Amino acid sequence: MCRVEVITEAKKDIKELSDNILHEVLDYLDKYQTGPYAYSKPLFNQGNLKLEGYRKTYVADATYRIVIKIENNIAKIVEVVAVGPREDKKVYMDAATRIDSNS
Repeated sequence: MCRVEVITEAKKDIKELSDNILHEVLDYLDKYQTGPYAYSKPLFNQGNLKLEGYRKTYVADATYRIVIKIENNIAKIVEVVAVGPREDKKVYMDAATRIDSNS
């Protein structure tokens, strides 16, 4: 069983979601507790955005992403870094900024 932690900025992202996307995101947050690897795919660096080692989950017909980090690759803690639209790589830019500021 994993503990899911949502960073402050990602909590703000979640509060801004429409109801239908919100329900899907909350469903994945529950699923991460039992199998985060099964519900996410590896992320790679996106140009100058250093996201290697993080993972993504597609939501809202693949128009939104949840960006997570699995602590120590042991899947004991899942940290939600960003939730937002994929368009123009906004969610990835938000995630990279948050990762840099928390480093």
